[in-house]
Amino acid sequence: MKVNSSIYNHLGSNTVPKKRTTTHKSSELKAIYTKMAQYNKSSPLYMLNLSDNKQDQIINIKESALSLRYSIQSFGNPDDDMYSKKVFSSSDNSVVSGSLKKPGAANIPESLDIEIETLATQQVNMSKFVKSADFSLVPKEHRFTLETLNTSAHFGITVDKGDANIDIQSKIVNYVNNRNIGINASLIKEGANSAVMFTSAETGKPATDDGLLFSFTPDGAGQNLVNVFELNNVKSKPTNSSFSINGNKHISSSNHISINQAIELDFHKVSNGPVKVGLAADSAQAIEQLEGFAAAYNGLMDLSDNSVSQIGTRSLSTDISGILSKYKADMDSIGMVTGEDGRLSIDKELVKKSLGSGEFTEFFSNSETIATDIENATNRLVLDPIAYVNKTIVSYPNASNKLNNTYTQSLYSGLMYNNYA
Repeated sequence: MKVNSSIYNHLGSNTVPKKRTTTHKSSELKAIYTKMAQYNKSSPLYMLNLSDNKQDQIINIKESALSLRYSIQSFGNPDDDMYSKKVFSSSDNSVVSGSLKKPGAANIPESLDIEIETLATQQVNMSKFVKSADFSLVPKEHRFTLETLNTSAHFGITVDKGDANIDIQSKIVNYVNNRNIGINASLIKEGANSAVMFTSAETGKPATDDGLLFSFTPDGAGQNLVNVFELNNVKSKPTNSSFSINGNKHISSSNHISINQAIELDFHKVSNGPVKVGLAADSAQAIEQLEGFAAAYNGLMDLSDNSVSQIGTRSLSTDISGILSKYKADMDSIGMVTGEDGRLSIDKELVKKSLGSGEFTEFFSNSETIATDIENATNRLVLDPIAYVNKTIVSYPNASNKLNNTYTQSLYSGLMYNNYA
């Protein structure tokens, strides 16, 4: 299949070579050479009209075929990260979410059933609602102490002449928030009235006499800010979370727990039943590789749409669609769905489900089926993509004297040994 050398000029000037990490042993290169030699013994002499479009098609057929072959190879390897890498899994992330703290730890449980009875809550104080525009405090400095489990913070709020209740409340909010002591203050407005809400950053019932995480104490005698605004009015006391793991009851001061220092769990709401958490295959990597496979396959199908069949020219569409036709039912079930137009699409939820059930691994574990079929089918595309473009046959070789003139018969064969191979 004699080809004009202009294809190399087109390749060098208009096509960006794909970067590959694939390497070849000398035995593999020898096998490629042998295949070319055998193929070219019976190859006719062609005359091609090498337009830019046709040269692009020749190169893209081979490139897509190589991509299809490479993308399937890792699926048959049971030691590939796609099968061995594990990620955290929850049957209901709205109830229990989490992550792996030590993905390789040996004491990570495979599966746990968790039920959430109550969540750990914060302490919330809501001061008395007062008329925002009224003047409840006399002008002077009003001092108080905010006691938490870890610190005692002293405050002095200066009430100036003309400071209305909402002005004083705003000062309280700013002073408390600026101290960063684990108590968040916010101003609450309801019509003409206003109040201050205090919320603890921590959750869980502490081992204190009053069961509170913070409280206010006025400093000094006489009229004081704490009592006037009723800052110690507790709206809700802090509580612990109550949950069970595989039927065993547990209590925690937090909604974030660690199991065996390997799994981190976060509780979000009370459950209606057991939530199953544990390890699952990393579907993200499988989906990424499947999408690469589908892109290569669909790329060949797209190229087949642009090819015009004639006598002596193989049908790219027929050859490509025949690769996966006998696996359609199994492929559909693991998330590699064939559409009515013959193109592949990836159903991510089916991929995740089939990985979890083992169906995905089982389908690809037999490397002598789909992987072998794809390699056999793509060999022809890689070896002679020119078979799929229009050309004129000039002459056939002498059947009684088939010379092994690999490179004189096929200038295109050189592409087998550049970075496209």
